[in-house]
Amino acid sequence: MQETEQSRLVLQDPLARRISDLGLTIEGSALQRFVQQLYRELERKRLMKFRPPCYLSDEWGCPSGEPVIGIPFYLANAELASLEKEMNDLEDAREIMMYLRHEAGHAFNYAYKLHKTPEWKQLFGSFRRPYRDYYRPVPFSKNFERHMAGWYAQKHPDEDFAETFAVWLTPRSAWKKKYRGWGAMAKLRYMDRIGRQLSNTEPLRRRGHPDITVDDMETTVAEFYQRSTEQVPIVDLALDADLADIFNASKRRKGAVAANTFLQARRKLVVDKIAYWTGVQRPLIKRLVEVIEKRLGELCLVADLSRESEHLTNITAYATALAMTSMARGKFVHP
Repeated sequence: MQETEQSRLVLQDPLARRISDLGLTIEGSALQRFVQQLYRELERKRLMKFRPPCYLSDEWGCPSGEPVIGIPFYLANAELASLEKEMNDLEDAREIMMYLRHEAGHAFNYAYKLHKTPEWKQLFGSFRRPYRDYYRPVPFSKNFERHMAGWYAQKHPDEDFAETFAVWLTPRSAWKKKYRGWGAMAKLRYMDRIGRQLSNTEPLRRRGHPDITVDDMETTVAEFYQRSTEQVPIVDLALDADLADIFNASKRRKGAVAANTFLQARRKLVVDKIAYWTGVQRPLIKRLVEVIEKRLGELCLVADLSRESEHLTNITAYATALAMTSMARGKFVHP
């Protein structure tokens, strides 16, 4: 009933309304079952005293030093989730749990102040290391776990621990088998031991303070999406000849569809896979694929549905090559 009431509130011209006026809460929304699932997973790991509070915010996050978890507000309402899916890429159930486990790792670190201990520093590095949004990972390194896309554990020691926690927490992750012989195994065994040691221990920091809550968000829904969809600049691209080679189907074929429509329908899959395996920042990859889609439409190129695998493989490999060039040289095309 509460979810229905929230939906009705948003349906009244949602774009013009301030987010803080929408009455959004985790309780009674579709999000509640995911938070409850997180808590059940923590209980299965015998972490009886650790239950990080969750709140609605502008994005996923755990404020530095604060044992709380911020969840994007649009996931608390079906209408806003549909809008997010249209504007960006909406998280599915699997991804929501991945994010929750990762952010719970940050919260656990802060709740017990593990990052201040010598053993943590020896395993993960200095918590005070500068935090940079753009980083250059070492793909396929066995010194780090693989949970979030883009070799995310390599971004910062704090992210490394959060990824370790998430892998350890995930049901049926089979981490003891999957990471056997890896350098990352030492971190996982540390987490397993610390989890047992702290199972019935009260956190050193029991309460945390959120940064931006949904009640603080006085921008309208329209203003939020105007800011969040600002274009990432894409320059130095000469796509025409390459795209014509990839989408070289005849418009007379029975299974012919517009190439830009073909790619748009598969955009999230393509972006997800490129981000996961390359480590290039997801917003840049998403913007790159959008630029490719736009140019496909301008060139009036066509895809043949009977050759779907061929088209999808080629365009994914092509965009991956561009993304890797950008990461290595700072731009997509190098003379």
